[in-house]
Amino acid sequence: MTPKEFFIYVDAFNKRKEEKQKESLTLAYYNAMWTVQWLGKKSQQPKPLKKILDSIFKEKKPMTDEEMLKQAKVLNKMFGGKETNK
Repeated sequence: MTPKEFFIYVDAFNKRKEEKQKESLTLAYYNAMWTVQWLGKKSQQPKPLKKILDSIFKEKKPMTDEEMLKQAKVLNKMFGGKETNK
């Protein structure tokens, strides 16, 4: 398997995993709504499902060069590296 084929499989796996998570969250959301309708009060309605899913599965934006440098410095410090300015 070439690296390109491997990354195609990895991307497909990640997409399936994300869809499964969304499906599980949707099921839990509707179970909560039905429980509130039968046992709770109208004022206890959960947030809209789209808002919940959007907050969890945000679109990932590319990092800027400055953000990458900052993240590299944080990781370097976490793992006990020394800062050099060469």
